[in-house]
Amino acid sequence: MPRPKTAVIVGATNGIGKGIACRLAREGFQIIAVGREKEGRKNEVLGFLEKCSASSSSIIEGSEENKECSPIQHEFRPCNAFELAQVKTCAQDIVRDYSGENKGIDALVMTHGMATIQNFTPTSEGNDEKLTLHYWSRAAFAVSLLPALRQPSVMPGGPVVMTILSGGVHSPYAKYTNDPELKKNYSVANAANFAGYYTDLFFDRMARDEGNESINFIHAAPGIVASNWGTEMPLWLRVPIRGMQKAIGKSPQKCADFMVRPILQCAKGSIALDLPMQPEESSLQSSKNGLYILNEDATSGKLTKGHTVEAMDSVWDTTKDVLGRAGVDLN
Repeated sequence: MPRPKTAVIVGATNGIGKGIACRLAREGFQIIAVGREKEGRKNEVLGFLEKCSASSSSIIEGSEENKECSPIQHEFRPCNAFELAQVKTCAQDIVRDYSGENKGIDALVMTHGMATIQNFTPTSEGNDEKLTLHYWSRAAFAVSLLPALRQPSVMPGGPVVMTILSGGVHSPYAKYTNDPELKKNYSVANAANFAGYYTDLFFDRMARDEGNESINFIHAAPGIVASNWGTEMPLWLRVPIRGMQKAIGKSPQKCADFMVRPILQCAKGSIALDLPMQPEESSLQSSKNGLYILNEDATSGKLTKGHTVEAMDSVWDTTKDVLGRAGVDLN
């Protein structure tokens, strides 16, 4: 019996991640929801996903595909993404359970993050909290889940790895050689550009690596969303942010509808996105593989300037060092 399409959603407990988890559950995906452990959270998340599956458009339409698949059993996996060692353990447990005959992961979506104006704030592993959520942990999840993502996919267009952050809207981080972990020149703006720039370069490199040819790597920008983003901000900032979100922000569910479009396209055929043109200063060779940039309306986006081989190699080496300290091997 064919297995159901399976998606790992990191940050599935609220906001965009919760909306994406629900939309994919409605489309017949089995969801592995990853989030911080909290009393009652497992039952809350699983109950929510079961309701989403019950309203599945595929079931309503009597899809033969879903009738023929193994029963869907959603899961909740606790993980504190501030700690890369926990990310490694969580991912390894998923790989253990979803590798082998008639098993695999068809989509990895990462939405977890935080919005603060704090300075460099170290985790127990010495990495900045914000950068850990927005970049280091996402790189660690993607690398650690590769064995399950490389399993034969039930999606004709291949599996998808999507990190939702700032695709196409961030600026380059120019000090990637002098301050590679942003410990000397930390600011809110630098942290935002660092995470977006490193995401572009790292995941583009992953997309070009041998063994990842069938995986679609995407860096997406959600736009302004009326979610709980900014909860950690001081009141004097949180009030105007909430006003802006209410005035012009889209709902988390509407945002999710745009973000899942490439995944649903791969589930039916091909990704229907265009690989971005390399910036003029880039010496990267044209390839049929590479990182897709997804705009907030699900159209194809552009890479940021400074997307060069030198920068890509430097970011890869830095990421290898940081993840290596937590036992995550980039090979």
